[in-house]
Amino acid sequence: MQLSINRCGISQVMLRLGGKWKLLILWRIHQQEGIRFNELKRQTNGITNVMLTRCLNDLIADGFVTRTDFQTIPPHVEYSLTELGKSFLPIMETMDSWGKEHLGS
Repeated sequence: MQLSINRCGISQVMLRLGGKWKLLILWRIHQQEGIRFNELKRQTNGITNVMLTRCLNDLIADGFVTRTDFQTIPPHVEYSLTELGKSFLPIMETMDSWGKEHLGS
């Protein structure tokens, strides 16, 4: 019996969080709640401004991240996890531990 891709939980997670950067971006935001764009870029080695912007917009649209604009001059914008994003933390913490144990040097 083959499950429909729409009913497969892993497919739904990969649809929203798949790719090279999104999990790492979520992890970085978790490590420093209320992180600004340039700090997030510095902590995400190799990502371009365009890709970071695109990933953040996707994560916001999917409800994992929120963007707070403090309406100041100079502009001050911070990104933080939503309740949905925070609910994914136990999975990321398990992935982090597994990666350190099995793949770390």
